[in-house]
Amino acid sequence: MTIQWLGHACFAITHKGYTVLIDPYNADYTNGYPRLRVRADKLLVSHEHFGHNYREGVQLSGRPESDCPFEISTLRVPHEFKLGNWRGFCDIHILEADGYKLVHMADLGTQLDGGQISRLYGADVCMICAGSATALPSQEAKRVTDEIMAKVIIPMHYRDGNRGGHRLEMIRDFAYHFESPDFIHYYDTDTFRVTPDMEPQVAVLRYLGPEAWTELAQIPEKEEKKSLLAKLLRRK
Repeated sequence: MTIQWLGHACFAITHKGYTVLIDPYNADYTNGYPRLRVRADKLLVSHEHFGHNYREGVQLSGRPESDCPFEISTLRVPHEFKLGNWRGFCDIHILEADGYKLVHMADLGTQLDGGQISRLYGADVCMICAGSATALPSQEAKRVTDEIMAKVIIPMHYRDGNRGGHRLEMIRDFAYHFESPDFIHYYDTDTFRVTPDMEPQVAVLRYLGPEAWTELAQIPEKEEKKSLLAKLLRRK
C-alpha cells in the first residue's frame, strides 16, 4: 500500500492495483501548485471548497465499486472553531484494508469529542493539516494526533516556499511541537509505503510535482477508447 502526496491536501492511495484519490485541488485557487491532471479508480472529496473539489482534474477509470479493496467511511466535522457556522463542515475519510486504518482529516477545525476519537483511534496513518488559517493551528493539530494515537503522521495543507497560501503555517511550525527531532522524518520522495514494520514518525513528504505522477497521468481520449474497445473484445 502506498500513499503519494500530490500537493496541498491531495493524496493518491494505491493498494492491490487500485487507486483512491482524495481532495484534488484547483490550481487557480491554490498558490504555487500546477494544474492537476491525473487519473484514479475512485475519487473522494472532503468538502466543496476549491482547494479540495477539483473533479475536472481527475479522470476516473470506470472500474466497479466491487474492485475497491478499501472499506471507506466518513466522519463529519466542523471546518472551523465556530462549529460550522462560518465555513461549514467537511468529511474525514477513513480507509481500512487488510488490518490497516488510514485517516484523511480534511480541514478539521475543532478538537474531537470522545466518540470521534474512538472512531479514529489507533490510525496507522493520519494525514492532517499541519497548520491552517482555516482549520486547526499546528499546536492543536498535533494534539489531535496524540488523542487518536496515530502511528504515522503525514502533514499536508501547509506553506512550502511559494506553494500554499501565505496565511498557512510552515512545516517547521508543526514539527516544533514534537519533543524529539528524531521523530520527524524528512523524505526525498512524495510517496510513503505502508508496511507492518513502519516505525512511529511524522513523515514529511517532498513535493515533486507532475514529473512524479507518471503512473497517475491521464490517458489521452483516443488511447482510452482503444483500451476500452480492447477490453470489450476480450470479453467476447
